[in-house]
Amino acid sequence: MWLDISLIVIILSGIVLLGSSRIGTIIQLFAFQSLVLSSIPLQVDRAGLNWHVLTIAFGTLIVKVFVMPNFLFWAIRHVRLRREAPTILGYGKTMLLGGILVGMAFYISSKLTLPDRYFSRLFIPAAFSIFAIGLLLLVSRVKAITQVIGYLVMENGIFLFSMLLLDKTPFLIEMGILLDIFVAVLVMSIVINNITEDYEDTNTLNLTTLRD
Repeated sequence: MWLDISLIVIILSGIVLLGSSRIGTIIQLFAFQSLVLSSIPLQVDRAGLNWHVLTIAFGTLIVKVFVMPNFLFWAIRHVRLRREAPTILGYGKTMLLGGILVGMAFYISSKLTLPDRYFSRLFIPAAFSIFAIGLLLLVSRVKAITQVIGYLVMENGIFLFSMLLLDKTPFLIEMGILLDIFVAVLVMSIVINNITEDYEDTNTLNLTTLRD
């Protein structure tokens, strides 16, 4: 029951994220989604709590709920950015397209033949939905900071899907993925600041004017 509720909350947070215009709100929604996501390993562990599961849960909590959002808030303070520019499609159409993608995720998941239903019927649809929502956020926004968050939301979908193999995924690989994400966000924050210094804006459409 609690697992299903958590998965529904994760999906809904992604839909709301698509309709948000303020950068601070978008970061907070990502942090909230990651907070709920960090509880998933504890809910799906069949063998009882162990150091592997606890480390993944608390590692996700620390990196995605505290460290990454703080980096992103630092970035928007540095570039004095508060409100996102209009999306390529518009907020309403983006949310509508997000809902369609969620529906497609549920449809595709229903056609998959699996040997086991695992933990919940919503598990795979939720993973596909969050990945699709992150991809949509990445391609529909023009501000670099929002595209970074889209990348992180996509990774949340991948992380959720990987929970299906929680008892088979090596611990070092999972921690390595978290480290890669942390480094990627750090590098992206530096890139955002460099774009701002050169163009006084974080609109990535400015990059189309680059010349040798």
